[in-house]
Amino acid sequence: MSQIKQVSSNLWLGPKVMGIAPQFKRTDHAIAHYPNGESLIHDPVQPGNKKMPIQYKIKEAEHMGEVFEGSSAGGHEGYLDMRVDSVTNRSEGFYIMGIIGLLFWWSFHYFVLTAIEDEQVRNLSIYSGYVFFGVGALICLFRTLHTPVRFHKANQEVYVWHKKVLYRIPWQECELSIRVDKRTIGLKGQQDGYQLTLWLNPKHATNKDLSGQKHVPLNMFHNMDHHIPLYAYWEYVRRYMTGDTPLYIEMSKEPRVPGFNTEMAKSMGYALAIPLFIIVVPLAFVCKPNKVALLSPFKEKWPEEVHEWTGERCDWH
Repeated sequence: MSQIKQVSSNLWLGPKVMGIAPQFKRTDHAIAHYPNGESLIHDPVQPGNKKMPIQYKIKEAEHMGEVFEGSSAGGHEGYLDMRVDSVTNRSEGFYIMGIIGLLFWWSFHYFVLTAIEDEQVRNLSIYSGYVFFGVGALICLFRTLHTPVRFHKANQEVYVWHKKVLYRIPWQECELSIRVDKRTIGLKGQQDGYQLTLWLNPKHATNKDLSGQKHVPLNMFHNMDHHIPLYAYWEYVRRYMTGDTPLYIEMSKEPRVPGFNTEMAKSMGYALAIPLFIIVVPLAFVCKPNKVALLSPFKEKWPEEVHEWTGERCDWH
């Protein structure tokens, strides 16, 4: 049952959680400039610097460290890179093709394919299915990593490289909103969903003339059932760009990707650390596929202009 209730002809209310009760509307701006804007129900948060009065039960959580740890590609002097949804939510495709797909094929194997009398045909059918789902899961996990969105506090600009178009957006003109994104999920039917979207204005494109075209939506983050993670993501970015506190940020000297911790290995001894690492790696694929995906060798790179605007070269994902 949907928790998003329509209370008037142009107002939908989401459930109140941690002090946030979203109000979604259709807007004239969306109708005029966004794809399918006439049916878009959303809560614009920028422009407007909409502050989120999130109420935390644990005081330490007010610094929003969970957002940084879960969604940031790295904090630097003067700018912050925030990962997009196609990077942070890679577990969905991996689980569907890998865990669910392989379990389905295993059942199909034992209840159907074992009845095939020809051994060669039977084995070919069985193993081709396992290869299909296994390779599919790896492709979902290790497909190309898209560049994060660069929020440059020092320049008060936002840099986006999306579908071979480079955008340079003044912070005050940046357009973000949290939209209702209902989806049909199996036998559950239509399920509540929320999506934080960055609307890319064609006038901010620097390498192509997109005059007369609609804004391009970039999915920054989505969540089924819960809106708080999206409002927290936005509030973290807002605090960073406006200088509001409290805010946790770690200035990175190395890319924030998983790997073998040599310092820890030295302290506990390599004889113990290496076998433990070998045991943990398969578990990471099951429990933390989003983190494992960051090891993909296929990564988009920023155009040279972004390094010039940024003041240093950084292609971390």
